[in-house]
Amino acid sequence: MNKIHFIYQQLKDVKLFDSLSSVVESVDALIPSNEEEFTELLKFGLYPAENCQPFTTKQKTPFYNLDNMAVIPLHEEDKWMHYGDFRFRQLEILYNMVRMDSVEAHNWLKDNLFQKRVDARKKTEYKAKFRGLQRKDWKRIQTEWMKYCLNLKYRDFASFRRDLLSTDKVPVEDATSTNYASNLFWGAKLVEVDGRKYYFGCNVLGKLLVLLRETKGRIPYSLPEDLHLFGKPILAI
Repeated sequence: MNKIHFIYQQLKDVKLFDSLSSVVESVDALIPSNEEEFTELLKFGLYPAENCQPFTTKQKTPFYNLDNMAVIPLHEEDKWMHYGDFRFRQLEILYNMVRMDSVEAHNWLKDNLFQKRVDARKKTEYKAKFRGLQRKDWKRIQTEWMKYCLNLKYRDFASFRRDLLSTDKVPVEDATSTNYASNLFWGAKLVEVDGRKYYFGCNVLGKLLVLLRETKGRIPYSLPEDLHLFGKPILAI
């Protein structure tokens, strides 16, 4: 089967298409016109499984630290990541904070962390409580903000750096057993096409991790001037 045709067929699933619409401005823009576009940041692709290094959110699994949900141990407080004087164990916290254009929202999440990390219930509560305050341009700027967050994680999270630099394969957030459309944007799922195994998805996080590895934590990013955290301009890294 032609790889482009396979991707078109997958995205004919109305439920998947609609779910992806909640993540990005245009699902159609994610569809590649040729295989060369598979490597573009915001395009779906099929990535040979043998060239990929999958990872999941499950602790103590290989390359777990590459996941944004990975947590630094509670007893290693001196190794926690930091943004100014705000210290946290998990990158997902920083990533989600600026989603809302509100100092109140930022402080609420900071004050309602579960053991200094975001458990699923608190993240859902955060999004629901401040839904009306989500930045109107969030879908457009989320990948630029992710670049910033990954630069910070590279700077602060030693185990993450070690895992990232220990492989030359393409990292893939494994979405094979999950039902979230966002996981096919940030990651990819294992599929079989003509008897060969591939990871299917945009794998935006994986592509950014490759770039992070190449730049040694210096991915260029561009953020809106009005983006803020705790009411102040974003700090330089």
